[in-house]
Amino acid sequence: MTIHLSQIKEPAESASTVEKFKAQKTLYSVMLVVLFSCAGIALPYPVLAPIFLNEISPLTTFADLPGKISLGIILAIYPLGVILGSSVLGAASGLYGRKKTLLITLVLTIIGYVLSALAVVAESFLMLIFARFITGIFSGNISIAKAIAVDLSPTLDKTHTFNLVNATGYIGWLLGPLAGGLLAVYGLDAVFYLAAIALVIALLSVTFFLQADASELNQSNVKFSQLFSKQNSFALLANTKIRRIFLIYLLATLGLNAYYEFYPVWLVENFNFTSLNIGYITVVLTLCMTITSVFFVKKLKLIMGLKFGAIFGMVLMAVLFSLHLLLTETNVWPVYAITGIAIAIFNGLLPVYISEQYADIEQGQLMGLITTTFSVANVLMALIGSALALLGAHWAILFGAILLIIASVDFHFSQEDIR
Repeated sequence: MTIHLSQIKEPAESASTVEKFKAQKTLYSVMLVVLFSCAGIALPYPVLAPIFLNEISPLTTFADLPGKISLGIILAIYPLGVILGSSVLGAASGLYGRKKTLLITLVLTIIGYVLSALAVVAESFLMLIFARFITGIFSGNISIAKAIAVDLSPTLDKTHTFNLVNATGYIGWLLGPLAGGLLAVYGLDAVFYLAAIALVIALLSVTFFLQADASELNQSNVKFSQLFSKQNSFALLANTKIRRIFLIYLLATLGLNAYYEFYPVWLVENFNFTSLNIGYITVVLTLCMTITSVFFVKKLKLIMGLKFGAIFGMVLMAVLFSLHLLLTETNVWPVYAITGIAIAIFNGLLPVYISEQYADIEQGQLMGLITTTFSVANVLMALIGSALALLGAHWAILFGAILLIIASVDFHFSQEDIR
């Protein structure tokens, strides 16, 4: 009896197709979580400032604090929650299973948004602080989503999946403020309720379409309390090599956040941009980030590799940030479009480099450290950049450019080229 080679290959090819289909379903489910999570995070921002700066109520005049101080507290408490949550949730997903941990955190995030809405209705400042902190903690589950995306390798290309997740996040950050602005007429509580509803959709998607973990780590010797000591993402920094790459990542994200946080201020200072104009140029920036992530970052990786591609993104950002000394109201638009491309290259390649370089480390814990580092950079640059911006917003952005150059030089000389 003769057995043809094609007959042997057929079942293997069929199994491969089934695995790929399952992986794609998982990826789409994760992308939905990231989309609605990022949109939910961004929804309240267009509404919070007008309320705290222009309205007088028990919510906005707590302890006779100035409106700007109260707003600053509300804005700062959320990323502080993200820092705490990201450092623990990624590791928790490796110990207790990605799907289970993601489901629990989605439910708790939904509760956080509902509590935020109830705090607004009750006009309770302290309750709103508590609700935003809780929401921030469990919104750290974006690190779980990114870990799931990298887990799909080698069935799906890691760079491609990671960049699709990034692109989805960019779209969420774009749609969130637009939806929040449209809902502003119905009140801040309506904005929080919509964020909760969006995450209910994400919760249903995870429940029905995300594959259960094929395997989990042995939990018998791991206590829940150890998540806050030995198993949190910061524990990885005990490794000297990991500490070095994350110092580079911190410097680079400090530079990026200098731009994120102060380009609106610079546009107002130099060109008297209105909120509408800032919104339009942000759309241009975000669309370029999204298109680059989906269609071009993987190709750049094949041409340049992860290391030199990431360096190219950092140096390009630094050059573009430095151009703020020369930009006019006309050429700022194309320069911001190119800036979106540079940001997408950096965001799409350096985290994948870290994942590939330390593939032996639990990826949930590693992605948690990446998310936490970005949030720490966000808080630090808000403080440092605000002081520099007193002299002019361009000084904060130029400081960001300097940090990016330092990060790229250190990265070039301290890290190996993995292809």
